[in-house]
Amino acid sequence: MNRSLWIAAGTVLLSGAAVFAVHVVEQAAKPAVELPAMLPEGALLSIEARDFGSLLHDWNTSDEKRVWLSSDNHAAFSNSRLFTRLSQAQDEFSAAASLPTDASLLEKVAGKESCLAVYDIGNLEFVYVTRLGQQDIESTPLWQIRDKFEQRKEAGTVFYMHKDPQSSRTAAFAAKDGWLILATREDLVAGVLDRLAGSSSHSLSSEAWYAEAVKQAGSERGDLRMALNLEKIVPSPYFRSYWVQRNITEMKQYASAVSDLYRTSESYREQRVLMRRAAASSPPQSDVRQLAALAPSDAAFYEAQASPSTESVLSSLRENLLEVRPQQSRSEDKIAPAQASAENAGSAAQLDVFIDQAPVVEHAADPYQSLRALLDAQQPDAILQVYSTRAPSAGVFVSLQSATILSSPKDWDESAVRASLTAAMQPGLTAGGLGAGWEKRSNSSGDYLAFNGAVSLYAKINGRQLLLTNDAALLEELMARRQAPNPTGTEGNVTYAARFRPRQEQTNFRLLTAQLDLVGRRGSADSGRAFGDGQSPAFFSGNMASLGRVFSRLDSEQIEEKDQGARVVQTVTYQWAH
Repeated sequence: MNRSLWIAAGTVLLSGAAVFAVHVVEQAAKPAVELPAMLPEGALLSIEARDFGSLLHDWNTSDEKRVWLSSDNHAAFSNSRLFTRLSQAQDEFSAAASLPTDASLLEKVAGKESCLAVYDIGNLEFVYVTRLGQQDIESTPLWQIRDKFEQRKEAGTVFYMHKDPQSSRTAAFAAKDGWLILATREDLVAGVLDRLAGSSSHSLSSEAWYAEAVKQAGSERGDLRMALNLEKIVPSPYFRSYWVQRNITEMKQYASAVSDLYRTSESYREQRVLMRRAAASSPPQSDVRQLAALAPSDAAFYEAQASPSTESVLSSLRENLLEVRPQQSRSEDKIAPAQASAENAGSAAQLDVFIDQAPVVEHAADPYQSLRALLDAQQPDAILQVYSTRAPSAGVFVSLQSATILSSPKDWDESAVRASLTAAMQPGLTAGGLGAGWEKRSNSSGDYLAFNGAVSLYAKINGRQLLLTNDAALLEELMARRQAPNPTGTEGNVTYAARFRPRQEQTNFRLLTAQLDLVGRRGSADSGRAFGDGQSPAFFSGNMASLGRVFSRLDSEQIEEKDQGARVVQTVTYQWAH
């Protein structure tokens, strides 16, 4: 009897174990759920996270968040129109959800695999899906007050919604198979439930723009992945109003983009792929890595660009090296024109003036005509711009040094370079060409040219490379690095490269901008309002400097771009100091 009982019990246990094993094998064989396949089509952008709860915890416990919340930058943002609109939308959603939609709620609904898709920027319409255990779902404030919501049913699953009559905002949520779904429209919640039940095959992942962008990205999803339908986002008036880069014209060429963020304790790496509407007819072919290697290791900032246009090179030279006169700005205020007076009507002394002949107008000669012709003839295939700062021992003024290095397919002619540069600077410095010449100098790395006028300008011609700078010490560094070995790196031509060292430059930045803001304060009629009551901190030395303190551990930011015609691939690396 006892033996039979043990045999029966053993048989039941073995059968149960077999069923469990089969279930585990079946679950393991199932492909991982693709979050975009759960979302309805029509999204303008989506953001996926492998573990959103972990990311949120890292941010909430970070020094960066603590410093930012007490910074001038946060204070200025809190008074901005964008912050006001976002706060209004948050309040309206809180009214629709019948509870505060604050950081506490966000922590409770932050699961592991998560995805947020935005369908309307202006009205902030979105759907959010996250992986949560059933116990965690039931402990969320939303689930605990679900009796206050109206019930709907979709694909055999009950979901909950409530519409605030005053703002017409809607809050809707549901739970199914370990997924919490939260949205600002009930049709979005219903759409996710349909796709979880397999009753709808159309989704975000099946849209042409999304599928092609993800295909071109190619790499494994990062800790965060953002996909953008730029063809619909860029024309939006909200994008045009709040996009801080203000490069709408440039963004119009792109149809979509995907950006993946990979995190380690030492660095963050952002991998971007931007798809063009139409492939570039002639993408740059030069590789700028060799030119970028000339930048000193302690340069504050440098950028190297392939195939620059003549006008962009000329503009850079004028702004950084050739034009040192203070720029005059005219007021843009619209004022009424002055009334005509009798003295403008002419006089008896003008009786001999012929009114049927146009007056002779003397056109000023273009001092940059010779330099423009030289650049057109040389057709530079790459340009490197280097910037550095230097604080004197007295700590009063911060000096700015800049250099431009031009690489050309053919050798530069020294006499032509000297003549064109002299012609460009001469009108603003001297009359009759007095005191505007060049002299030969030398250092440990070789000979170079120095302009003996009132402007500090130094030049070095090295075959196909032309080095121009306003600082002799910087020129010597560039000449020394010219002898360094060529860099090796990733496959394909790098058509743009840049690097910025914010940690190194913070002290000099604060010193320089404090002086500039102080000058602006003395000359400003509303300086008391801007600096006295604390409501509007000084933009550079207050607002921007405080943002630098937030990211005080950010040692450097580096970007490499490869323009491949149909797509542009960018790799941005943020290196953290320890």
